[in-house]
Amino acid sequence: MNRLFVLALAGASAFNFGVASAADIFVPPPIEYVEEVKPDYTGWYIRGDAGYLFESKTDWNYRMFGQDDFSEYHYDRVKHKSGYTVGAGVGYRFAEHFRTDVSADYYSFDIEGNSRCPIAPFAGSFGPGCSFDDRSDADVWTVMANAYVDLPYFGPLTPYFGAGIGFAHVSYGDLKNDIRDASGSVVFSDVHSGEDSWRFASSLMAGVSYDVIKNVALDVGYRYTRVFDGDAYGWDTEDTALGATGVQTRDNGFDIHAVRAGLRYTFF
Repeated sequence: MNRLFVLALAGASAFNFGVASAADIFVPPPIEYVEEVKPDYTGWYIRGDAGYLFESKTDWNYRMFGQDDFSEYHYDRVKHKSGYTVGAGVGYRFAEHFRTDVSADYYSFDIEGNSRCPIAPFAGSFGPGCSFDDRSDADVWTVMANAYVDLPYFGPLTPYFGAGIGFAHVSYGDLKNDIRDASGSVVFSDVHSGEDSWRFASSLMAGVSYDVIKNVALDVGYRYTRVFDGDAYGWDTEDTALGATGVQTRDNGFDIHAVRAGLRYTFF
């Protein structure tokens, strides 16, 4: 009897120990693999901006009535005054650090030119030491295809650089030409009609964008644009009456330096 009781007690203890040990074993929950979702940086965007043009120098060649060679006479100084620019564009971002756009930009500025008179025939008519004093203006439209590289960003700031190539339409206003004697007094004035022409153009850009909100970035940057050479001004009425035809003055191309600020909206 005592032996059976001892065996029963030992079996019950062993059973309780096994249940307690099983309860102490931790079975971790199954790990569910979640694939990492990378952000999609691609998409269309539009932009608009305005800016300030810095003063810059350029040069002109001109010919006298009866001559065909534009290299015969060269202006001593031609200056593009400071002005303004506005523009807009539409583009597409192909990757986190690469995007392109097509842009149309308008530039407006005044022009001043000065040069000594050629020795002949002006020296005989207006005396030695006479000079030209010219004033005009120009409107320039550019249509450019641009590509940009966005550098690794620093918080909400993203530096970038880019380049573009395209066409420029240059429209010169009428040029008022004053001929002054050695004392600076105006002895003769005439007007030359401005010419319109399409030329090749190229540009370089650098700047930084700031993420205002998810889809909107403030863009501040510098743009250098090179406009290639072309026609500038025709003959005055006096030379035209004598039979002059074609263009009297050509520019040798010019540079546009601009700082711009605008907004870029991305369609994510």
